[in-house]
Amino acid sequence: MWSLRMRAEKEGKHVSGAERLTEERTYKVLLELYRRPKDYDKMVITIEKVENVFTIEKALPIYSYDFESVEKAREFAVKKLVEAGVPEGVAWKGIDLLARGPNPKGGNMRGAVLMDTIMGERLEEDQERGVRTVMFDWKDRKAIEKALKARGVKPYYIKRLIDALALATKNIYCGVVAELCWSDDPDYTTGYVASRSLGYVRIKPLKEPNTPIGGRVYFVRGKDIESVKECLEKRALIVESL
Repeated sequence: MWSLRMRAEKEGKHVSGAERLTEERTYKVLLELYRRPKDYDKMVITIEKVENVFTIEKALPIYSYDFESVEKAREFAVKKLVEAGVPEGVAWKGIDLLARGPNPKGGNMRGAVLMDTIMGERLEEDQERGVRTVMFDWKDRKAIEKALKARGVKPYYIKRLIDALALATKNIYCGVVAELCWSDDPDYTTGYVASRSLGYVRIKPLKEPNTPIGGRVYFVRGKDIESVKECLEKRALIVESL
């Protein structure tokens, strides 16, 4: 199979990224990735041959919750992270980090934060880059899109959900204890918490509208850090079904 990855920047800041694993019709996938960013001044597309691809039979189950305020939504996110095994203080540290911008120089990161589940320390070697989850996809994206539509998910949300769900599923497969995420897209306020026990929990709104700050925090056990990074960045994975 082939791994296709796109990353777009504007004025040195990450604005868009996408990931595909494909066996054929590579040019159509390239065109899809090329058209994805709205505004950028630099784009990098990486095409890499993948020899070994692992399979997950089912994605994390999906749950959705809406709240009247960001405060209530974040309190619920912390509650779920605690249920997943993250201490409350560490969970709030993850929330605060995404709220102010995870890049130490200000703003967003290219990748995700690695945070020690118990101590709350940041573990990534480069805190501007973070760690990236790459080489993941669905066995049949069209079938998954159709299944989500049948569940009543609106097309606008399907485009975001389908990639985020596959990514979160790989993260948990690789040994991430729990994930916290909300988008850096100013117009998209839905985020999620994911873990093996919780599934994929969509939470709205995890930030105020017109806020261009977001990212991901992966809560990991310190002793597992090297194996988790190896899996996230070097193991190709296909998700078969919802």
